[in-house]
Amino acid sequence: MFDRYSDRKGDLIVGIANAFVILAWTGVDAALREPDPIGLSEPVAWAALLVACAVVFFRSAYPLTVTIVTWVCTMVYYPASAVDGPMLLAFVIALYSLAAHGRTIAATVVGAVTFVLTVVSETLAGFAHMTEGETLLLSGWIIAIVAIGTVVAHYRRYRAEMETALAEGQRRSIAEERLRIARELHDAVGHHLSLINVQTAAALRRLKRNPEYATSETLEIVSETSRLSLRELRSMVGVLREAGEDSPTGPGPSLDQLPSLVAAAEATGLEVTLRQDGRAELPAAVDAAAYRVVQEALTNVVRHADAGRARINVVTGTSTLAVSVTDDGTASVKADKVIAGNGLAGMRERAEGLGGTFNAEPRDDGGFVVEATWPLEVQQ
Repeated sequence: MFDRYSDRKGDLIVGIANAFVILAWTGVDAALREPDPIGLSEPVAWAALLVACAVVFFRSAYPLTVTIVTWVCTMVYYPASAVDGPMLLAFVIALYSLAAHGRTIAATVVGAVTFVLTVVSETLAGFAHMTEGETLLLSGWIIAIVAIGTVVAHYRRYRAEMETALAEGQRRSIAEERLRIARELHDAVGHHLSLINVQTAAALRRLKRNPEYATSETLEIVSETSRLSLRELRSMVGVLREAGEDSPTGPGPSLDQLPSLVAAAEATGLEVTLRQDGRAELPAAVDAAAYRVVQEALTNVVRHADAGRARINVVTGTSTLAVSVTDDGTASVKADKVIAGNGLAGMRERAEGLGGTFNAEPRDDGGFVVEATWPLEVQQ
């Protein structure tokens, strides 16, 4: 019931409310009722009452100390006072706070000691102050307060764990999304920029050898490649936009786009052979991942392999899609340049992230091979 008030401001509110109830009730009771002649020392009783009201203001910072102090003050107040005020309220609040702050064992010990002392003292006194039913009811309330506080402590712990788990899940999702965006940029835009770099570098070399070399064909290829790169970039930016904004909704990467990919690679002077066996309706994630793997592998051939020919094989079976890209380049040079980068790691993530396999290694007869497979039923 006091779960909302667990900070310093809450302690202030609860402390003021507790002090008002105890002091007002005791003052009215003292003014209207006939004093009990059994009271031992009224000044001591009022001192205990004031101390108990004061320490409740620190219940969150020092729950065990406040509980012990209010317990002692309660034990002192009732024998010493001639007025039967609600002094027990301060102890109840302190005992609840102790349990609610996770000090379950300490709260249980204090509650058990209080229960035993209450029952034993009243039994020895012949139930002079309370009846048997009132004694058991009071003892039951003490046990209930500890139980309620313990339940609140477990709830707080569960809520904190859930908040931590949610925060960790959000951080993981953000990290995975950043990785996905980085991979898309590397595979899509990086591929086109690599082709542009190869084309312009080749054109510059030819111009140095022959100042009259016609660059119109090269510029057309660069222009087309740039256009494709911009389309890919706009598509990615569109996905990142907030809902409601206009964004491109063009088709995503797919193996159906392999002919244009091959044409762009051939424009650099590489001889590319494409063979596709089998047809099936591919899951969108698998289709996009396979295209990106072929795209990145072909980019590596153009940039690093020093190859003259490359071969792309796409085999679609009843339950598996397999792609491979082989070249006749210098495998050792290519491996040294590519392994240090993000290309192979990104391709492996695209394959294994969808339950597939990936392999990239030099061929026995020279060149390099990249192979990847995917199951056609992907667990979402």
